[in-house]
Amino acid sequence: MKNITLILALLCSISGFCQELKYEAVVKLDSTVTKDELYNRARSWVRKTFNKKNSIIEVDNKASGEIIASGIVDYRKRKNYFGASCVEGPVRLTLSIYVKDGRYKYVFHSFDHKGSGGSGCRHTDYGIITLDDKAPKPSWGEPRDKAWNDIKAFISETVQLNVTDLKEAMNKPHETSSDW
Repeated sequence: MKNITLILALLCSISGFCQELKYEAVVKLDSTVTKDELYNRARSWVRKTFNKKNSIIEVDNKASGEIIASGIVDYRKRKNYFGASCVEGPVRLTLSIYVKDGRYKYVFHSFDHKGSGGSGCRHTDYGIITLDDKAPKPSWGEPRDKAWNDIKAFISETVQLNVTDLKEAMNKPHETSSDW
């Protein structure tokens, strides 16, 4: 089964279909802000934001200016539609932050949905969330696209809140840079 999933993932990436949902940007700051200072700011924010039991910092490399963390956000339906409780559940995500003098880049990616199921239905896993307009499954018709679009809207709102918070944190001097 893992081989089939791997083959499908490779076909999607080669053909250009199934392009992964991703939010990324390069943010320029004052050119006098050093890579080390930005790294300290980013690291503090990541530790504060990804401090839950289901979160982990996978890469923490000051020399390369790279931090990669993964975490889970809990998707709950926000609209009522047939089968909504079947798709509620965790969405795993990865955040990569890269810093250089005067700028940083963030990438929220690898959104992986696992439905927890509800009363009277099997759970529905969408897996990696893509840019596709149509949901990959289940096959019960119109409601699948409502759930798919609701999950994507939830992810977008969650990312935008985190981006706003990250930008605010990256504009404030790190505690170690002040003269106390």
